[in-house]
Amino acid sequence: MVHAFIIHTLIPGSTKLLYHQIYTEDSHLSRISDSGFIAERKRCLVECAAQVHSEYQFRRAVLGRSVEDDVQRIHNEDTLPEFELGYTRLEKDCPFNTEKIAVWLGAGYTCFTLICEKTENRMLAETVLKALIRFLQQHVGLLTSPTEACTKPERISVILDKFLPQGNLLFMNHRVIRQLEKETESIMKQ
Repeated sequence: MVHAFIIHTLIPGSTKLLYHQIYTEDSHLSRISDSGFIAERKRCLVECAAQVHSEYQFRRAVLGRSVEDDVQRIHNEDTLPEFELGYTRLEKDCPFNTEKIAVWLGAGYTCFTLICEKTENRMLAETVLKALIRFLQQHVGLLTSPTEACTKPERISVILDKFLPQGNLLFMNHRVIRQLEKETESIMKQ
């Protein structure tokens, strides 16, 4: 089960949350009042994004690759760039009530993160995340312009509803993906 999907920045310094979709709530968040609930939920997601951001920046420093190289590749080619893949363990109470795993793919200035249960199939999460990124780039252009996540949240929601129905990871072969492409295309044209 996927707990949340996050799109956030990878710019040097602090990370910014561009988009998020939550599928399940942690029990400790349900005890907070409505006004405090939204702020606490966002704080938890920003904390997760910050942990992923830190891991990404560390890997970049070790490998000696620059973000500018990725950004140039994104703008020069119509294909997706080489993504940095990572799995980050989110310990209990930091920031969630139970231990979670963050599966993330980052390139350029943008990172896509699935926050899953620790027992979730990580290879399946990675496959679904790659398919999501391809469709998000095709319909929203998030890699070339990350701020589109703030201006087109309804398009992102449509794609997420198809690929992560109620936060469930689906086993998908090429035929299922092709069918989801057709369904998504018809909805986007409306």
